[in-house]
Amino acid sequence: MRSKIINLEINEVSPTLIEEYIKNNSNSNLAKLINEARLKIYTTKALDIPKDKLYPSQTWASFNTGKPYKEHKCYWYSDSLNTKNLIWNKLVSKDKSVGILGSIHSSKYPEDLLSNENYKFYLPDCFGSKDITKPTFYKYFQSFNNSLVGGSSRVTAIKSLIKVLFRNLTKIIIFPKKYGISLFSIKMILAIIYFSLRYKNKEILRMAQFPLIASIFLNEVIKKNPSYSTLFSNHIAGNMHRYWYAYDISSFKNKNKYSKKWIKRNKKLIYLGLDFVDNLIGLILNKKELKENIILITSSMGQEANPKFDNKFLAKYDGKIKNIELFLKKFADFHLKKYGKCIEFECTRNMAPQYGLKVKNDTEADNTFIANSISSFLETLGLAHKIDQQDKSIVLSIDPYTDKNLQENYDISEARDEFSNYGFEFFLIEDHHSGSHCENGSLVVINECDSFKKQVNKYIEKEGYINYLNFSKIITEFL
Repeated sequence: MRSKIINLEINEVSPTLIEEYIKNNSNSNLAKLINEARLKIYTTKALDIPKDKLYPSQTWASFNTGKPYKEHKCYWYSDSLNTKNLIWNKLVSKDKSVGILGSIHSSKYPEDLLSNENYKFYLPDCFGSKDITKPTFYKYFQSFNNSLVGGSSRVTAIKSLIKVLFRNLTKIIIFPKKYGISLFSIKMILAIIYFSLRYKNKEILRMAQFPLIASIFLNEVIKKNPSYSTLFSNHIAGNMHRYWYAYDISSFKNKNKYSKKWIKRNKKLIYLGLDFVDNLIGLILNKKELKENIILITSSMGQEANPKFDNKFLAKYDGKIKNIELFLKKFADFHLKKYGKCIEFECTRNMAPQYGLKVKNDTEADNTFIANSISSFLETLGLAHKIDQQDKSIVLSIDPYTDKNLQENYDISEARDEFSNYGFEFFLIEDHHSGSHCENGSLVVINECDSFKKQVNKYIEKEGYINYLNFSKIITEFL
């Protein structure tokens, strides 16, 4: 009986997309597997929150704990979560071994990570403030990865990317394996560079993170082969948000949102990301050490053509708070002048346009009062915003991309002149969110054994789907 699971968490990939990829790529590993009856595609559904509110940090929290949002209350990356409910921590409590690389909410570390031998390897997601890894020698890669993610923006900044690479170049040369450098990753990165030049699109370079983390993951799984191992990647989700219109223009009524040249240039980029996953699966299947593993591809939700895109206002530029310290200093000055009180914040990592904040060294702080003060400050600047609170955490959303008033009243030069001294930066964009979240997630099973199939069938609803809250039960009950 197969008793170990490798779970590739490929963010926001729907069953329909995987099926279409297989149909249009007959020579792929996935197509061969389905023809050999070694691959089964199940649909999971995110039903614990309205469709228009679905967000990755929320859906993965639900997917990997089995708790609905109303119970776990974790929506943003910086929100607190009871980590005992996460699949990998549940398995460890049952004396099962796990290996985790990048799974969402893994930066909320288990207390016994370093002392508990059942955590075979553990490289957390990039939303924590620490670079703790197991084995510890991956801390340099984790710091490198955090720098790339933390410095990333709506558009790829080549200069910043080169600076991060040069800061780590010596260690990369001395310890290539610890940075995910392998024959597999080199081939894939060269392909990414080639396609970036061919399609004249530097955003393709974002996908270069995947071969590095995939190489580290595969190396650790081969050495330690835990009962349950996961690899999380977001490299396809970004392409779907950006290029769904190019991928499937037939889903849209308005056929003139972009030029024919733009469509032709970006049409294949979603499948390109799936090609990389397909290559990894082929590599895993060829490793004799992993012959008895069940391989999963999972996503906590999917994407589809944005139903509102036909009438969507297309912003000319986007932006973010680049210098959060400067922004908070300006707010502190405003708050002091208005209320006569000094205030300091600690920042918790989120994905722009969200910014996590906690009042520093003041357990008695009135978060509602402070949130209202932040809102007043932004109203004086004329910036649209939203503020969410959970316990002592404040999550501020400022999205210049969707701020129609900002876009209509300022061109990019004027926006830079007006707001750069508040810590903002702005950049031109040529793609928009033509792909949007949908409730249909994926559970793709490769090398399914009878006992695992029985476990899955136990949770299939009469309509044919699996409530994604039951994925956690499928795994923990099987193992």
